[in-house]
Amino acid sequence: MDAPQYKRCHLILAWILLQLCYEAAECLTMTEIKIPKHIMRHEDAALGCKFDLDGESLYSVKWYKDGFEFYRYVPRDMPPGQVFPLPGVDVELQNSTDVVVVLRSVSLQSTGRYRCEVSGEAPSFQTVSGHEDMIVVVTPKHGPQITGGQPRYQIGDMVRVNCTSAASKPVCHLSWLINGMHANRSLLRPYEPLIVGREGLEVARLGLEFRVRG
Repeated sequence: MDAPQYKRCHLILAWILLQLCYEAAECLTMTEIKIPKHIMRHEDAALGCKFDLDGESLYSVKWYKDGFEFYRYVPRDMPPGQVFPLPGVDVELQNSTDVVVVLRSVSLQSTGRYRCEVSGEAPSFQTVSGHEDMIVVVTPKHGPQITGGQPRYQIGDMVRVNCTSAASKPVCHLSWLINGMHANRSLLRPYEPLIVGREGLEVARLGLEFRVRG
């Protein structure tokens, strides 16, 4: 097939698809997925899903976390909202609709990929979907602690100190400063984070080692 014929076939195919879309009213589109990228543990999360039916009737809105359905909204059902149990997902049904789902007091198990799936009515039953990731954050309860230091040093002594964060999720990023300046990387002694507690919170540790100079 030469180039003109290929172009003509491509245009004909595009016209047929447009006709099908017009005749079957299959122009359902997803306009916005609004999911918090980061949220504090124990806060409520509002997951938004906006769509344009373009004249088509809504059949259902379904929400999934990591591939598992946890909420379904079907306008012709009574009541229209339905919840499916899932670890880490506590739906506040009273405040959830076709365009928003409210999760009550999120936990670390609530972290994951959330997908909204919208389907039109018969005869097309066209379906569109969109997704975003949400990470639940636990901040440290107090500042980092320094251990191993001595009140006095003499020139030539070795300084070996450690900085340890409180438990958090995700793990904290630690830095050492000497007289207000970031320490040279060659002086740092990094350690793997410690995993603590049933929730798997992480404790960051960073050592500093150098010889005292004048």
